[in-house]
Amino acid sequence: MVFCGKCGKDNPPGAKFCENCGSVLESVPTYQQQRPTYAVGNWLSHEHAGFLPRFVAYIIDAIILGIVGWIISIPFGTSYSYGYQMDFNYGYNLNPTGTILTALIGLAYMVYFEGGRGATPGKMVMKLKVIGTDGRMPIGYGTAVIRWIGKLISTIVIFLGHIWIIFDKEKQGWHDKIANTFVVKE
Repeated sequence: MVFCGKCGKDNPPGAKFCENCGSVLESVPTYQQQRPTYAVGNWLSHEHAGFLPRFVAYIIDAIILGIVGWIISIPFGTSYSYGYQMDFNYGYNLNPTGTILTALIGLAYMVYFEGGRGATPGKMVMKLKVIGTDGRMPIGYGTAVIRWIGKLISTIVIFLGHIWIIFDKEKQGWHDKIANTFVVKE
């Protein structure tokens, strides 16, 4: 097979032009061809993921981030436990260091997995990928940061940016629109 470096399609041996995009193919012996780390096929042809699978992926990621955040926050004197004392001290007790640390952990998690791997562990379990509206996957770290900021906006406005996925014909939340991304099924 001859691999197209432009669109990612495998073409028959000896092909001079890509069957998918028409690009000129380099005649490199099959044993020397290097496959990309990530699938770069035509992700735009995949079905867009709806609200429910994305919500389940979010719950999985929230559990992972909660456990990691709890472990890392212990040395800073913060607490994620409810009712850890018998007085009126219920709920989150995050000092500014804990709040900033929690936000940075969430940012690093989302940027690393969505920007560099194409999906968070929750999305991997649900077999979802984050792609650019131009079909690129992974989306890159810069786009992942923009998407994370968009998620903050989507959440702050009473979660309307996330609920928008249900009503949007492209199944995009506000964060997807801001970052020019889609979430598709594998």
